[in-house]
Amino acid sequence: MAAEQDPEARAAAGPLLTDLYQATMALGYWRAGRAREQAEFELFFRGCPFGGAFALAAGLRDCVRFLRAFRLRDADVQFLASVLPPDTDPAFFEHLRALDCSDVTVRALPEGSLAFPNVPLLQVSGPLLVVQLLETPLLCLVSYARWGPRRSGGGAAGAGPGPWRGPPPPPPRDLPTPRPARPRLPCPHSLIATNAARLRLIAGPEKRLLEMGLRRAQGPDGGLTASTYSYLGGESRRREAGGEGDLPEALQPRLTQRLTPGPGFDGSSNVLAGQLRGVPLAGTLAHSFVTSFSGTEVPPDPMLAPAASPGPRVDLTARVEAWLDGVCAHLGLGVQEPHRGERAAFVAYALAFPQAFQGLLDTYSVQRSGLPNFLAVALALGELGYRAVGIRLDSGDLLQQAQEIRGVFRTVSARFQMPWLESISIAVSNNIDEKELARLAQEGSEVNVIGIGTNVVTCPRQPSLGCVYKLVSVGGQPRMKLTEDPEKQTLPGSKAAFRLLGPEGSLLLDVLQLAEEPPPQAGQELRVWPHGAREACTVRPAGVEPLLRLWVQQGQVGASSSSRSLHLQPELSPGSGP
Repeated sequence: MAAEQDPEARAAAGPLLTDLYQATMALGYWRAGRAREQAEFELFFRGCPFGGAFALAAGLRDCVRFLRAFRLRDADVQFLASVLPPDTDPAFFEHLRALDCSDVTVRALPEGSLAFPNVPLLQVSGPLLVVQLLETPLLCLVSYARWGPRRSGGGAAGAGPGPWRGPPPPPPRDLPTPRPARPRLPCPHSLIATNAARLRLIAGPEKRLLEMGLRRAQGPDGGLTASTYSYLGGESRRREAGGEGDLPEALQPRLTQRLTPGPGFDGSSNVLAGQLRGVPLAGTLAHSFVTSFSGTEVPPDPMLAPAASPGPRVDLTARVEAWLDGVCAHLGLGVQEPHRGERAAFVAYALAFPQAFQGLLDTYSVQRSGLPNFLAVALALGELGYRAVGIRLDSGDLLQQAQEIRGVFRTVSARFQMPWLESISIAVSNNIDEKELARLAQEGSEVNVIGIGTNVVTCPRQPSLGCVYKLVSVGGQPRMKLTEDPEKQTLPGSKAAFRLLGPEGSLLLDVLQLAEEPPPQAGQELRVWPHGAREACTVRPAGVEPLLRLWVQQGQVGASSSSRSLHLQPELSPGSGP
């Protein structure tokens, strides 16, 4: 299954086109001695797209190519080592180097078949660790698959379209022949960055926002673009003024504030964006990790040494069971109520990540199982000098649950004299849109971290930016489009653009003028005509910024190329995040 035998495979997707928590779960499985256990996953959808009655299965060819080429290169393993805990056993990385899909079996609907909700498009079986790692890339490849051949040739994700080859697959009987697919156009970078900045404005500066939409992205290129530019999308936070009428009314004042420069989102789950673009990564575990444990598993090494002292190693599993009695008594629960398998999963994860333990609480029941199991593990770690980093909720009323859980953290912290416990992070996810984000960001909310997927990577409120390309000058002479629609009229001539600033650095307005006109000056009274207005107005700016900079001159990169805005890698270095 060498990638060299199929160069198109690695162009379609690489092994690090995945969410970080796939790698952290892989470490958890390996640490628990379960890497080679046989497992099977089903890939399916719950509702037909576009309000229709059926879908067409597609993407199988890309999935097969991906599986044939799946192999972590030394650079991939080295990068994973850089984002996993520094004390991770080197034997785990040797295990990763040896992985391929030679033991993986896939059953699938044929390409182009009619498909219906809840019927698997793919059934994937094989060693648990491997088939877990396949989850995100397979979802990404299938979710946005379409008729027509893929781009051929090598190159990193995000490269421009190249030669096309191969006919489209035959359509199912009784369906019209589809048109050949057009080459995929570049993803809407500005739209993604704008959407991310908008979500940041709604969330406010205190909440930590994580992009986690790779599995919902419009193909591998769209996933990388969304992860990169949602992180970049907060440079606009330097100054915002005016308002957006469709934002929640309570949030309108935030648009007039002068905010600190920083990224729109604080990080991403997309490992490839971390490797290629330096986007900070975040990820823990999924429900599949929890449900894979039944409670009968015996960790190959349940012993854990204290965090900061050379004391004797302790059987973490035994200590968790001891703590569970006190936790259940405090919460008024029977000791048999919390799910054994969930507790075993938390213990396995804590053994792999004692310095960064986080619990996913809603696999079975938050209050009767997830919360007491998490507390038992967190307290057992706490007596060894480790501090759990937090919990995640992925269903239900996220705001209300966060309030209730914070209250439990406070009482448990006081009861068992673990003061750090009351302030650990509460993260939430679950198809969060602008309305829900505003609710989670309201004053008094106990939510600290918000993961957003679909609603940042797909820009559902406006799937296209609507850019146009219009002529304004020929041979030094201005050109203008009048048209029957005033909104489509153009302003003729070569122009310069400036941003006018108020005394506090807030944005007053942007102005356009002919390029040959003298630039506006701070303190100068200007008479301007707002777009669409019938009368002029007067403004006296406290500051003026030119907006249009020289990047390329007669085919040569200009002096502005030294700006961080042109080179994403310095812009997106891991240390630049908050």
